Amino acid sequence: MPRWVSRELRAENRAIAAERIERLFELAEQVSSRRLELADRYVQLAWRLATRYNVRLPHRLKGKFCRRCMAFLKPGVSCRVRTRPSPPRVVATCLRCGHQTRIPYGGKKERNIK
Repeated sequence: MPRWVSRELRAENRAIAAERIERLFELAEQVSSRRLELADRYVQLAWRLATRYNVRLPHRLKGKFCRRCMAFLKPGVSCRVRTRPSPPRVVATCLRCGHQTRIPYGGKKERNIK
C-alpha cells in the first residue's frame, strides 16, 4: 500500500468520515436515555474519526459532549445547565468530571458615547 493517498481518495474518506460522525451522534442521542456509557462510546468514536480524517465537527455537535472527558452531555442526566446574568451566558457543567462550558448569549449592549 502506498504511503501517499491521492487528493480524490482523501476527499472521499473525509466525506465518509463526516457521514459516520453525524450517524454516531444520532445514535448517541437515541441511546442516551437508556445506556449513557454507550452514548459516551459513540462520542469517543466520532471524536477519533474527526481527528484521524481532519474533519471539523459541525457547531451544533460541538456542544453535545464534554471536551475534557468525552462524555455525551444530556441536560439533567449527564450535565447541569444554568444561566448567569452578567455577563449573560449559559454554563453547562459535566456531572462526570466537573468541567464547565460557558456559552455567551445576547448581543453586546450599545453604549451611548457622547
